[in-house]
Amino acid sequence: MQSILLNSGEFRTLPNDSSLTAMLAKNLQIAQVGHEMVDAGEGLKTKQTVYAIDDEIIREKQDLLFTRPFSTMSASEKQRATVCPSCRQKRIIKDRWSDCLVCRRRGL
Repeated sequence: MQSILLNSGEFRTLPNDSSLTAMLAKNLQIAQVGHEMVDAGEGLKTKQTVYAIDDEIIREKQDLLFTRPFSTMSASEKQRATVCPSCRQKRIIKDRWSDCLVCRRRGL
């Protein structure tokens, strides 16, 4: 995962396991699915959280656009974003919807 992020050009330095876990844990589109033991070097083992896409919210690729955090949106997406009346988060909401996709799927 770290090498994929580094090669994407989004990061200047390789994120370590702690910073990568912190980023994933804060993302609404990602869910923790368990833990695994990984080799930390020199025979030491450490417990690492395993993440997966939250399939309760993300069912199609286009759902990623409607569930993005405001801080990760492009300038044009930020102009389209409005405040959801239920969760009070700035998200892109389709014209025919009253709430954001997250509130609709989670029943908030």
